[in-house]
Amino acid sequence: MIRFLKHSEIDPEKWNQAIRNSLSPNVLAEYELLDLLTEDDTWHAVVDDDYDVVMPLPTRQKGVLKYVYTPFFLPQMGMFHGQELPQDKYDLFLGEISKHYVLADLLMNEQNARNRKKEHTSYFASFTLSLHLPYNELYSQFHENTKRNIKRAQNQQSRVTVQEEKVADIIALFRNNRGQGEEVHFRDKDYKRLQRVSDYLLEHNLLEVYGVRTDDNKLAAGALFVKDGKRRWFWFSGRDNTLSKSKPMFLLLDTYIRDHAESDLCLDFNGSSNPNVARLYRSFGSTYITIPFMRLFRNRFWELVLSPGLSKI
Repeated sequence: MIRFLKHSEIDPEKWNQAIRNSLSPNVLAEYELLDLLTEDDTWHAVVDDDYDVVMPLPTRQKGVLKYVYTPFFLPQMGMFHGQELPQDKYDLFLGEISKHYVLADLLMNEQNARNRKKEHTSYFASFTLSLHLPYNELYSQFHENTKRNIKRAQNQQSRVTVQEEKVADIIALFRNNRGQGEEVHFRDKDYKRLQRVSDYLLEHNLLEVYGVRTDDNKLAAGALFVKDGKRRWFWFSGRDNTLSKSKPMFLLLDTYIRDHAESDLCLDFNGSSNPNVARLYRSFGSTYITIPFMRLFRNRFWELVLSPGLSKI
């Protein structure tokens, strides 16, 4: 039976077990991390039977309108299930959401790509790289321009650090550079939330911190990788724009791939709607995958009412 559960009604142990046993497990969708990624008690869920299928619903409210959103720093959401999901079950989940919300913006996961409604569905480009091959074979699949940029960074006598940088410094690197762009909508509370989630991940040995420093010891780039079973999320990164010509991010990613080559891990670049960033991910020989993004309205009336003003919600 499919049912809607308020935050207080969710069983944390059963929830986490369902996420971990799903076809698309995601440590950031586990109970404790969803609590950190959202405001207090503002995510609810739809579950089927004894947590056979679960779907988190982070909730916001503007006036009397309750709607579902995808929190910053949560790569992929959607329905988590241990077996292939029939289309009718998928549709029933969406129908249950519409009973409780007038609007839902849902970044799904790769397993949900097979079950979808055509209307109001777009696709988010993501990239993954299997790290099972020796480094030399992985390197041979890099684009030629990427190889040149890696050598350029090496010639700058840059050095890569591992678990030496402070997360706060990498957040500041992003905030003071790319974070100044109009396309970035992070606010103070979002950066504070990122720090809190990072602290939790570090405490539980779930975060790898890489940095690139120049020969005069200036932090040129930094990145946070989330350890998630056999997947490694390229979760957050920052770069000093004044040092961009030295190509530090190419060196950082190359080093990470070298360090984890010949493992059973998969590097998930976490996708991007920015074509330049997507081009960077693809240039490391990664595989392109599509992640559905669904905008669900309760009915046609709310679609007509809300569509013109969605940017203000």
